[in-house]
Amino acid sequence: MKEVYIAYFDFMGFKEFILNNENEVLIRRMGHIFRDIEVCLGQGKYQEPSNGVLLADISKSKLNCLNISDTVLFWTNGCDFEALQELLNVAYEFNWREIGYNFPLRGALVKGEIKEVSGKNTNSEGGSYSVQCLYGKGLVLAHDIAEAQEWAGTIIDKSIINDLKKEINGIEYLESLAVKYQVPFKNDENHEFYVFKLKKGIITDEALKNVLEAVEKVFSQDNKSIDKKSVQLKINNTKDFIINTKNTY
Repeated sequence: MKEVYIAYFDFMGFKEFILNNENEVLIRRMGHIFRDIEVCLGQGKYQEPSNGVLLADISKSKLNCLNISDTVLFWTNGCDFEALQELLNVAYEFNWREIGYNFPLRGALVKGEIKEVSGKNTNSEGGSYSVQCLYGKGLVLAHDIAEAQEWAGTIIDKSIINDLKKEINGIEYLESLAVKYQVPFKNDENHEFYVFKLKKGIITDEALKNVLEAVEKVFSQDNKSIDKKSVQLKINNTKDFIINTKNTY
């Protein structure tokens, strides 16, 4: 096991998305998720265009990433401040890209222990045995924090905050990406955490209106139902966050 920083994201409504769409739509929309992962890892860097296609350049990223069905994981190779900064930047961008434009999610950033096992063997009969497994107490912590939330958003756990406090301007750096907020949880309780802002630049009433409409659209697109009371609660909690923190952008 090794101690690292982990960003855990879980898509909401993913089962309904799979069941309510044809294969062509699923393949296209999953391609959008893969694109966003690569763009975030590239952090504004792109390869030379080829046949009119522009691809993110992830060759300089020091992060690891694993996407399994409705879960996306990013993690560092250690616990140095430079690695944490990259993880914060990538996770911040992935959070607002998905919630604002692509797919509703909830997430958590934590510090904890994990173990990665990866490999594939193919025999002479054409059968194969593949392992792509990430496990450990750090992953359990991130999963529990993410699953407990009753909105679309991402919490930065106190294990991350404690390390940022040890760095000069560490909290100041975080506050360019995150804000303290009373996060709604499934047990009808609210607890204050640092959470990612959804996007910089909400400075006018028209911009706010557009962001709120975009959030509801993302919850409902791909033939996902928003009629259930539980889904409406998540949408309203997400909108409340945007409205109540609009002056922090």
